[in-house]
Amino acid sequence: MRITSRREPAMFVRDRALPATGGTARSLPDQRELVAAFGSRGGDPNAEHPLIGWARKLAILHRQRRGNPLAAAGIDCRRAELVAAIDTWVATQLPRRSCTEHLRTGSLGATVDRMAAAHAHASYLLHTAEKVSDVRVHAAWYRLASLADEWTDLIVGAVRKA
Repeated sequence: MRITSRREPAMFVRDRALPATGGTARSLPDQRELVAAFGSRGGDPNAEHPLIGWARKLAILHRQRRGNPLAAAGIDCRRAELVAAIDTWVATQLPRRSCTEHLRTGSLGATVDRMAAAHAHASYLLHTAEKVSDVRVHAAWYRLASLADEWTDLIVGAVRKA
């Protein structure tokens, strides 16, 4: 009998770099926690990380936007408020954030919003595609994985230089 090891999905492999940052990376959720939040319906708001709650709300807003395009303006305003809340929280928790200024992402809040949008889109395609093997489904999940890697790069950089 041959035993093979089970590989983690590619989007989660880079998380192993976080413990090497001296333990302070826990001040920001890792990519696994964010991706899980995008698909969840809620948890204990008193026990979870604030970014997890905001990430969940962003994903809900992206799903609502897809279902009700006429409400897009109001939804986009709420998304902007949540992105600002994330950026404000990060600025108070990691005040020396110059380490991420060289990256083209703009802000951690904007990165979470892009991840939430990518997750909502990938989930929609997964549930509506004729075949799960559709190239569009794969491309959408690959996009989410790329953004998750970007998140990891951002938080590892923020923790190292903070």
